[in-house]
Amino acid sequence: METIKLTGAVGGFPEFLPAQQRAADEIISIIKTQYESYGYTPLETATVEKIETLLAKGIAAKEVYGLRRLNAEDGEGDKELALRFDLTVPLARYVVQNQNELVFPFRRYQIQPVFRGERPQKGRYRQFHQADIDILGQETLPLSADAEVIACATQTLAAILPKGEEFILRINNRKLLQGLVAWAGSADIPAAIKTIDNAEKVGWPKTIEGLIQTAIAAPKAEDLAALLQASNLENLTKLGLSGEAEEGLTELQTVLSLAKTLLPPALHGNLKADLTIARGLDYYTGTVVETVVASAKELGSVCSGGRYENLTASLGKKAIPGVGLSIGLSRLLAWLLTQEPWASMPATPATVLVTCQDENLMAYYAKVAQTLRQAGIKTELHPGGQALGTQIKNGVKRGLTFAIMANDDDAKANRVQLKNLATATQSEQALETLPTALL
Repeated sequence: METIKLTGAVGGFPEFLPAQQRAADEIISIIKTQYESYGYTPLETATVEKIETLLAKGIAAKEVYGLRRLNAEDGEGDKELALRFDLTVPLARYVVQNQNELVFPFRRYQIQPVFRGERPQKGRYRQFHQADIDILGQETLPLSADAEVIACATQTLAAILPKGEEFILRINNRKLLQGLVAWAGSADIPAAIKTIDNAEKVGWPKTIEGLIQTAIAAPKAEDLAALLQASNLENLTKLGLSGEAEEGLTELQTVLSLAKTLLPPALHGNLKADLTIARGLDYYTGTVVETVVASAKELGSVCSGGRYENLTASLGKKAIPGVGLSIGLSRLLAWLLTQEPWASMPATPATVLVTCQDENLMAYYAKVAQTLRQAGIKTELHPGGQALGTQIKNGVKRGLTFAIMANDDDAKANRVQLKNLATATQSEQALETLPTALL
């Protein structure tokens, strides 16, 4: 799988070349448009949070980047600050602080970098962007919210992935999974779920061994593994499940059905019930989602999340239920920028280069550039200091479409020479009609 090599001054803190950055910005713009089409409002929270706020969620302290000010004096509080680890904890803090001003259900999207002290490696960075959507309620939140974030994420991925690229949102329900583990007879449900969560990494024979270690009888462990891998909801109905398992199954069926009503039929096949999805964190209480791209399975899940019944539990406040999904933007971009149309993004947003043949004519060149800009045509004005051939050659490298040249006679006649850089054809144009010739 081909990926962009992201370099930076410090390992794990990536930087893009100009064409890559333009492609990344365009992708982010598309994501924002899709999120806003569902009514999500933009939110940006502070890069810095109190360390106690971040650690309250159970985050490993070794992965949190502490923040200090050089030469800070004792008692100034700088040692109590850190860079945000994800966008969820800042959201919880933000909602607690502003809940009297917010209107619920509160829909927000957030596209910002987060920071984790991990070992830099392929697909993993110390600084990376996430693109989150969440719907938050007060006391209760209907399952239609789960369906909505799934539908929104599905349409967003369809908009940014290469045309025709296969991707699947694999959807499960934690209540159903916990209920099935209990049905199988496990004496340690959290350990069993963690074992299932690692199934793709270790394979099902080892997973079955792990389930047996949680006090599930061997035949039952094999039955459970078969049910999870088949992920046939009709077969589960025939089991006569009750309690938590039955509730989870009903929720999963409802969410899948509602999500499809929010999507065009062409995208219905991108949703799939997958009972092997666990999302090992205890944070999730119902719907859970992971997403794989067929041509880039090595990336792992590029869009994941689920439902949580108490967003603000780590802050010790009243329960605020919510559901959200996060696109792992930086991880996805490393592959996406090698695919069309993003791989062919020009390094400049301009389409026209006004060259400088004679620095004494710079005022005229500036007039030409301003005429084009006023007509809505993005235009570069070369500052001079290079041979004309070099200016044009570099313009081609940056992806410009046209070059404009003018000598002293052209300036006196209020005209230019227009060159199409793709076809190498050239024509003479009056300045007053030039914008029309380019539009």
